[in-house]
Amino acid sequence: MLKMFSGGGGDESWPLSKIVSALKSQYGTADALGEDGPLKVYGVQENGVNFVVALVQSAPKSGKVVELGFLARFVGFPADARTIEGLNRNLNISFVSLEGADLFLMAGLQVTGAFDQKQFSLIMDAWRGDLMVTVQGLSGDQSSMTAAMSAAFPVTKLAAARDFAANRAPTPELAGDQPIDVLSSFLGAKAATHVFCGECNGRGKRGFITRSCDECEGVGFVKQAAR
Repeated sequence: MLKMFSGGGGDESWPLSKIVSALKSQYGTADALGEDGPLKVYGVQENGVNFVVALVQSAPKSGKVVELGFLARFVGFPADARTIEGLNRNLNISFVSLEGADLFLMAGLQVTGAFDQKQFSLIMDAWRGDLMVTVQGLSGDQSSMTAAMSAAFPVTKLAAARDFAANRAPTPELAGDQPIDVLSSFLGAKAATHVFCGECNGRGKRGFITRSCDECEGVGFVKQAAR
């Protein structure tokens, strides 16, 4: 579990209502998928890629979020131990785990300090970057890979979360015999104007002691030069 944005002192929780409002503001909607004790789960979609945001409250119905979780499930994409190793080496805040034929991308963060919209946006940018790396890797662009990590987050046990977070590999039946570039679809308009940063390999960070990449300012991709 990572600890993000230590603000020091005060209530070590974020208001659930503000997080949900921020999700709706950024993605247009956040569908409540269910809850289990202090865990409350929301489904979000961006450019055809589904993922789940899990909010862990200090107690059931408290409205005070102490941990954030993210989950995306990829169904039917070719993946093996080498794929898992390569992806985990390049992810920022997440890790991937193979469960049968399904690949799970997961992240967990412990919040500290007061809620801040800009800080939350940075977290979402980091998660989006990991989604980009994963989609790229599953599209066949990942060059290297170890054994799959077996750890799973509680959110993976919630059927509604697993179902919503599923992103299925394109098939001729679904695509109408037309090839689908999942990565370009997810990136939307950015696909035509941006490429992965060569300095940090799309991670947004550099060095053994991690620091933000100066070339891409921690985003993971840079504007593509005009041709």
